[in-house]
Amino acid sequence: MAILVRPLREDEARTFFDIHSRAVRGLAADSYPAEVIEAWGARASDRAIERFFENPESEIRLLAELDGVPAGLGVLVPEKLELRACYVAPEAARQGVGSALVQEIERIARERCLTRLELHSSINAEPFYASLGYEIVERGEHVLRSGLRMAAVKMRKQLEIGRAHV
Repeated sequence: MAILVRPLREDEARTFFDIHSRAVRGLAADSYPAEVIEAWGARASDRAIERFFENPESEIRLLAELDGVPAGLGVLVPEKLELRACYVAPEAARQGVGSALVQEIERIARERCLTRLELHSSINAEPFYASLGYEIVERGEHVLRSGLRMAAVKMRKQLEIGRAHV
């Protein structure tokens, strides 16, 4: 199976949000209450799409394709040293898509001389990030736009500049 990770194109915003929604609903539903899944995995409104294009934090947005089909998304916010998102469509889970996204995010981070990345992981994704070398900083909560709180894990990874991913 061929995995390609590339920059998200402007005409792919709905694909981006669709993957996010399907990933949350399909992969996190066993770890969170239904109301959290509903709020977190809500379909994107037209206003959400407009805000997405504004991109005030200069997010670097990536799309992963598995055999030519959109299968995952990733987001890096260099100024905040933040791996903001890595979501994989349920049908593409455990096929290397998430790992390929994180590897590309880390490559871009190193290219920009970032020495670490931080993230807020869902509890269901914690083992995934741990397997890629991210360490737990603290357990806590993340507040969704709706105001609902969800359990989350702050994680961090030191990056070695000038070292290719092995």
